[in-house]
Amino acid sequence: MAVLESTANNTLELVKKIVAFLTDPNNFGYGNQWQLLRPATGIAADIVDEVILKGVGDGQDEIYVGMKVKPNAKSEGQIDIVLNGFAGFDPYLAWYEQPGAIPHPKLPTIPLVGDVRTTFWLSANTSRFILVVQMSTQYESAYVGFLKPVAVERQYPYPLAIGGSYIEDGKWDNTGPGHSCFLNPGSGVYGGLGGFGAVYTDDANENTTSLRLRRPDGVWCSALNKTLSDKAAMFEKLCVWPQNTEPTNVLTVLDNSLTVENVIMFPCLLYETFPPGIVGQFDGVYFIGNREDLAVKDVIIHNGQPYKVFNNVFRRDNDEYFVVQWF
Repeated sequence: MAVLESTANNTLELVKKIVAFLTDPNNFGYGNQWQLLRPATGIAADIVDEVILKGVGDGQDEIYVGMKVKPNAKSEGQIDIVLNGFAGFDPYLAWYEQPGAIPHPKLPTIPLVGDVRTTFWLSANTSRFILVVQMSTQYESAYVGFLKPVAVERQYPYPLAIGGSYIEDGKWDNTGPGHSCFLNPGSGVYGGLGGFGAVYTDDANENTTSLRLRRPDGVWCSALNKTLSDKAAMFEKLCVWPQNTEPTNVLTVLDNSLTVENVIMFPCLLYETFPPGIVGQFDGVYFIGNREDLAVKDVIIHNGQPYKVFNNVFRRDNDEYFVVQWF
C-alpha cells in the first residue's frame, strides 16, 4: 500500500498528481503500478481532461477505471472529477463509451471549485485507490477499484466499485442528503439536485446516487442509504453497513457506552436486501464511532496500524466519520 498527502491548485493539477502517484513503480514495485492508457502517451503531464487507468490487482487482474475533469453545468467556476469504471479498454471509443462503462445518465463525482488550492490524501494499492479532498471545512471523497468480495475464489471475478460524494452537475455547496460520500450514499434527485426529478423515470432515479457497483452479471447498480421514507422501498436494494441505520443513530445501535478509550471501528460492508446477503467489504476504509477526542485529519493507531480520520463532506454527527488506512 502507498499513501500521499499533497496539495493542488486546481482540479486538473489534482488529477495529474493522482495519476503520477499511481503510475510510479516506486510506490508499488516494478510491474505492479497502475498503467495510464489514456492519454495514449501514458504521461500524466499530458492529461487534458480525462484519463483511463488499469490496475493489476493480485497480478492476474485487469482493473479499468476512469476520471474526467468536467466543468459543472449548474455551477459557474466549479470543475468536478467525474468517475467511471470499465470492463476493458478500446482506444477508439470515447471515455463514456468504453466497454462495460457505467450506463447511467449521472455518474459518481467529486464536486470541486475549479481554481481553489486544495489539500488531498490518497491511499492506494494495486486494486483500488481512496481519495479525500479538503475544500475549506468539507471533505469530498472517492473509492475507485475493487471491493473485497464475499465469495469463493473467482466466483465474483470483477467486484468493481465506483464511489464519489455526489453525482454529475451536483453543486459543491449543496447541503442536501444527496451530497454524501460513498460510505453513506445519497440520491441526487431526492437529495436536493433541483430540476432532475421531472427528467427521469423512477427507474432512472435509482441511478443518481454517489455509489455504483458492478454485479457478477456485469450489471451496474446503485447503492443508497440516505433517502426519503416514501422512497425507501424503491431504493433498499443495495446499502452500506453500518451507516444505513436512519433514523436511529448508528452509535446507539452499536454501543451505548462511549468513552475516550472506547473507539468503535467496523468494516464497511455493501449488502443487498433483495435477495438478502453481504456483497463485499470496502478495502482500507472503516466506519469509526465516538468522535469525542477525535478530529478530522487525526491519526489513530488501531492494532498497531495508523489510520487517518475524515468526516462525510460537511457533516459532524458522531456517526458520520470514517478512517482510511495510512501505511
